[in-house]
Order: sequence, then C-alpha cells, then structure tokens
Amino acid sequence: MENRIKELRKEKGLTLKQLSEKVGISNQGLSFYERGQRNPKMKNWHKLADFFGVTVEYLQGQGNDNCKHHSKEELQYFNALKYGYCPYCGHKLCK
Repeated sequence: MENRIKELRKEKGLTLKQLSEKVGISNQGLSFYERGQRNPKMKNWHKLADFFGVTVEYLQGQGNDNCKHHSKEELQYFNALKYGYCPYCGHKLCK
C-alpha cells in the first residue's frame, strides 16, 4: 500500500514547498516520499506523523487508526456516529 503523505498534505491545502518549510524536510525528499521512490528515515516518518497528527503506521499506509490522540474505542464510536472527523482534534477519520 502507498503511504498517505500526499493525501494528508492535500487535505491541509499545502504545497510541497510549504510542507517542506513546516517540517524541515527538503522539497525534493518529500516529492520522492510521496511518489514512493524513497522511504523516509524513521525520524522523518515521526516528523511528518507529528505534523499531521497521525500515527506513523497510518502515514505509512497501514491500518485505519489515523488519530494518535484518541483510543481505538473512541474512534470507533466517532465513526459509528458518522462524524467523519474527530470532534476533539478535527482530524479526518477513516471509514
């Protein structure tokens, strides 16, 4: 499965340059990561996950638990109510 860097960047309405400036990773590096041509080092996975407010695993395209701020049970409850977004932190939830 592909990573979710581009998807999350676009959800925030950011260009590669803007994301690069915010997380301190080169524009070219981010482009390689988004296209799957290179994999980020673990420190860069963590920088990006922290910026987007998701887990590294979610960012890597694994699983559906995309909010690191709330328990799996809370996220299941939010999804059951069809919020689509976490009412506490505003992050988009997987369905």
